[in-house]
Amino acid sequence: MKYLLMLLIVSMLASSCMYKKMRYIQDKNEIPESVSKYENTAPTYIVKKKDILYIKISSTNKEISQFFDLESGQTSSSQGSGGNQYYLNGFTVNDTGYIILPVIGGIMVEGRSMKEIEDIVQSKTNEHLQHAISTVRLVSFNVTFLGEVGSQGKLTIMDDKVNILDGIALAGGISDYGNRRNVLMVRQTKTGSETFRIDLSDRKLLSSKYYYLVPNDIIIVEPMKNKAFQLGVRDYSLILTTVTSTVAMILLIANLFKK
Repeated sequence: MKYLLMLLIVSMLASSCMYKKMRYIQDKNEIPESVSKYENTAPTYIVKKKDILYIKISSTNKEISQFFDLESGQTSSSQGSGGNQYYLNGFTVNDTGYIILPVIGGIMVEGRSMKEIEDIVQSKTNEHLQHAISTVRLVSFNVTFLGEVGSQGKLTIMDDKVNILDGIALAGGISDYGNRRNVLMVRQTKTGSETFRIDLSDRKLLSSKYYYLVPNDIIIVEPMKNKAFQLGVRDYSLILTTVTSTVAMILLIANLFKK
């Protein structure tokens, strides 16, 4: 019985340590109901050649909307969309930095932000149509997640201002054995690739320049070094719980019969 008690204590301590390692954005000095602020600004994405843009012009007049129908975009399924309709309906920035839209014609988009492009498309649309709304989104925002996440692989995100926590959620979250304190990020730059480590349990991440993802980031969540031990502890805890429950039941029945 002494050994069972020792195993129970060990399993409880291991569970406590595991709980701390599973938490995101920790602050042990935080006061309940207090408000903490972290300054951070999402980077403005600048469009490049080969980027894919989803553009939609909508109006209350269905006939006119059909006239400005942009759903037959220039991008083919060979772009590797994985069935993503936005790829199929997107417009690829050509080698001269332009996209060619039906009716509106060519628009220089290279070197411009989504907001700038949306304003230009809206202005061009207003020349032909009143009370129309133009929408521009970046389709070629791909991020790859590997390792201890719910779903490994490449994700296409229809948002140029997505943070790493959003991305992890889209990837199915980090498993119980993923190392949240030492996540590897690989980022593509003009001169090559950069790597850096991120601590998802540290609130300083919220004000870090690596908090927001950029296209083609690779996030690798490595397993904890003691993953094998933790798996063993979990199994032993289950066995221990079963054994202790059985022993308690036997002792209870034995005491009843003694009476």
